[in-house]
Amino acid sequence: MTGELGSGLGRFRVAARGAAGILLAAALGAGLSLGEVAKPKRRPVGPYGRAVMAVAVDPMSAGTLYAGTGGGAFQSADGGATWTALDPTFVGMPVGALAIDRSTPSTVWVGTGVGIFKKTADGTRRIALNTEMGGLFVGAIAIDPSASATVYAGTGGGVFKSTDGGERWAEMDRGLTNQFVTTLAIDPSAPATLYAATNGGGVFKSVDGGANWKASSDGLKSAIVLALTIDPKSPTTLYAQTVEGVFRSSDAGKSWIPASNGLSSRFALSLAIDPTTSATLYAGTASGVFRSADGGSSWTLASVGLTNQFVTVLVADPSAPGTLYAGTDGGLFKTTSGGSSWVELKRSNDERRPRAGD
Repeated sequence: MTGELGSGLGRFRVAARGAAGILLAAALGAGLSLGEVAKPKRRPVGPYGRAVMAVAVDPMSAGTLYAGTGGGAFQSADGGATWTALDPTFVGMPVGALAIDRSTPSTVWVGTGVGIFKKTADGTRRIALNTEMGGLFVGAIAIDPSASATVYAGTGGGVFKSTDGGERWAEMDRGLTNQFVTTLAIDPSAPATLYAATNGGGVFKSVDGGANWKASSDGLKSAIVLALTIDPKSPTTLYAQTVEGVFRSSDAGKSWIPASNGLSSRFALSLAIDPTTSATLYAGTASGVFRSADGGSSWTLASVGLTNQFVTVLVADPSAPGTLYAGTDGGLFKTTSGGSSWVELKRSNDERRPRAGD
């Protein structure tokens, strides 16, 4: 950790999706072990009260979602009403990235503090043990939408790529002058084009599947980019989240302009685009969720019911317009009204009842 974000967990409290690697590294740099960061202890199964660092929603199965926390990964089949552990492998383990294989939704990629795992219907397997990625925190995962065997992993030590479903990996860092990658985003209309947001180096772009990278940060006021997202309906439009607010590019990253008017908290950690109306955006900040109906030109607060305001990750449900999940540093929240109101996903009464072995 080079200090770009300050003094680590004591200041920022929790890792966010994409920024997870940054903040976890801050804790490790302060001499904490992975176990101390996760603080594993006997507690309910699920994201209840935990630091939520990643959320993934299954686009093919309504109500199925996954949550990565500072103490493990969990899955729900009923929209977050109840949860089970994704796999015993992840108990007590910081999970900073999740990605679902659209062609085989039962396959889930999990980025952790000790490398990357692949969860399939046949079980869970830690991969990339014999590469430098094996010991790195994986805070970003992107799957090629046209060829799901092609997977990219963003780490604190650069970008890695597999073209055979994780069997073999190659470092893809030529031109990537800052290798602390916080987010990866693939152009859905041209999957060989992808963007890497970094901690301290701004945004980089590759048009050849990660083989070569060039800086793509003209206009950004901060080189610390915590997350980046692409408008799926207009892939030349991108949004970058920095410690100085949100920025928009309308020319595929060539130039950026501020898009933070009304965003009272410039420390934006996460961004989600409405799956049906791409001009509608949601920003998760250190002061709650904000909503924009005009592509980021103006923002209003949309945090009613959000009792924990430090929002680390935002994900829109692609199969349920108006439904979003907000991970915070103390639990997971849900809205079905486009952010007009939120409810915390708490344990049900049935879950509170003692079970054999408890």
